Amino acid sequence: MSSVSFPNDLGLNDEDIAAVRQPLERASLLPPAAYTDARIFSIERERIFARNWLPICHVSQIKEPGSYVTRVLVGEPVIALRDREGQIKVMSNVCRHRNTTLASGAGTVKGNRIICPYHGWTYGLDGKLLAAPFMDQAQCFERRDVKLPQFRSEVWHGFVFVNFDEQAAPLAPQIAGLEPDVGPYRIEEMEAVEMGRRTVPWNWKISLENFSEAYHQPWVHPKTADHEFPATKAEYRDVTGPYGCFSLYQKDHQPAQTFYPPVAGLDERFLCSATVFNIYPYTHAITDAATPLWLDFNIHNEREHELVWTLLLPRGARDAADFSERFEPLKAFFLRILDEDVGVTTGVGLGVHSRFIKPGRLSQMEKTVHQFHNWWLDCMLKDTGVSLA
Repeated sequence: MSSVSFPNDLGLNDEDIAAVRQPLERASLLPPAAYTDARIFSIERERIFARNWLPICHVSQIKEPGSYVTRVLVGEPVIALRDREGQIKVMSNVCRHRNTTLASGAGTVKGNRIICPYHGWTYGLDGKLLAAPFMDQAQCFERRDVKLPQFRSEVWHGFVFVNFDEQAAPLAPQIAGLEPDVGPYRIEEMEAVEMGRRTVPWNWKISLENFSEAYHQPWVHPKTADHEFPATKAEYRDVTGPYGCFSLYQKDHQPAQTFYPPVAGLDERFLCSATVFNIYPYTHAITDAATPLWLDFNIHNEREHELVWTLLLPRGARDAADFSERFEPLKAFFLRILDEDVGVTTGVGLGVHSRFIKPGRLSQMEKTVHQFHNWWLDCMLKDTGVSLA
């Protein structure tokens, strides 16, 4: 990696950028302004969130024609739904009349129609305007010309992604390197059950970075995660795209205990380990041999985001008679670990605002953080003429 010697428009020091670009053994972390500066967040909105693949939901959350999930993705309201043919579409969730949102939360539309709650404008599942009450006297208005904007979407192992950039490269080829580590779990065959939400007062990158390394485990999770999957046994992957991945192995390299039966057909490596993976900017999941935990983000601004934890369970688990008996202990196990994480990231959220800090150095156990920081710089410097090498 070479140093940066050209001006950039981020307001970050060129030497600090060059330090991030160094090989892991010599690299430093992103400077504090990357986590606190409102102007940098506004640039992130255009160069990261508007151009990269963002998760919306899991296919199990929109199983039937007319079923939908709504999201606000860094300020952009969208709706993901299944049309009459069972195909998934992602469209704007904003009425073309007076700009109110058309739907909220998740559910199923009535009669395969999306009806605006404000003035009754009605759209089909393809986004076409079907009815516009009392618009008969509006001149030069053609109902057939009105349609909700539709965005590019892609389904990868059950996760539904959207990209607002029509020129963006398809997702799957960019993250093909994840297939050997993620494919065997067959997450697309599972069903999503939300576990909990929490709004936190710090930058979104602080949360993602915390879950992207096991370095902190001996101090933050000594009796939980590190007790069974010690950080010293973690193996971090080299990457070739916008993703990160590492494995945590059971302390005795024995099949780990799971709350649900392991996925059929997994080989010994998966039975004896947990896999952690990211798809940038903020898709994150960790899974043992049976139950992935998906961490999603609702990003509000540079200082606040909501964390949404969703478990992926075997198909039919939610309808089983023993659902609560199995689910509640699993939920309690994960929430205890997540509470430990929130405790320390609260401190980071405060510390990055100090006037007296400078970028720290990285451990070899923070390889995925280093990869993420360089991906972030690639995106943020792409249009500035700054060297990306």
